Amino acid sequence: MTMKATVVFLLHLVAFLSLAAACPNVPSMSVEDACRTATGTPLMYGLCKDALCDVAFASSGVDLYALVAAKRALASYGDTARAISDRLSGAGGAASGSLVGDEKDAYDVCAGAYSLGTGIMEQVADAMIGCRFGDDLGKLYKDGIAQMETCRDKLLTLTSSPLYDMNLGDRNKAILAYFLGRLLGVQ
Repeated sequence: MTMKATVVFLLHLVAFLSLAAACPNVPSMSVEDACRTATGTPLMYGLCKDALCDVAFASSGVDLYALVAAKRALASYGDTARAISDRLSGAGGAASGSLVGDEKDAYDVCAGAYSLGTGIMEQVADAMIGCRFGDDLGKLYKDGIAQMETCRDKLLTLTSSPLYDMNLGDRNKAILAYFLGRLLGVQ
């Protein structure tokens, strides 16, 4: 996460933490318990602990954890989307027009997927803030993951591209957000 994105994220986190009322009827647990319950692999457990390190209170509502995970995913999506845009436009030292063929096609597809995925994850975060955990929230999570997978699928033959690793990280963050959302009964 870039320094600017980190600062913006932390400012948002402070604003969310200062909200007086949490969602009603939401279970509370420690970060440790939430991460152990939500994840099934050491990789996802570590990602969960890293994502929630700023909210490592004795115990918090799992809605806060799900919100933080969604916001972390959004911040990461923004960094990746900027990298895609820079590469497509030739900014950041890349020669303009240096993307050709399959690589240009993959970057174009990923630009669209990140635009859609960002909008979807923003809806997820808004649902968390509004304490709306209905059936449509599970669909939103899954649609957001699908956007990251659309990009990944276009990059499968371009694994040496720096975008491949960025997208893999973003996909994992989207999945983590969903796993934490499932602690709220989201299917």
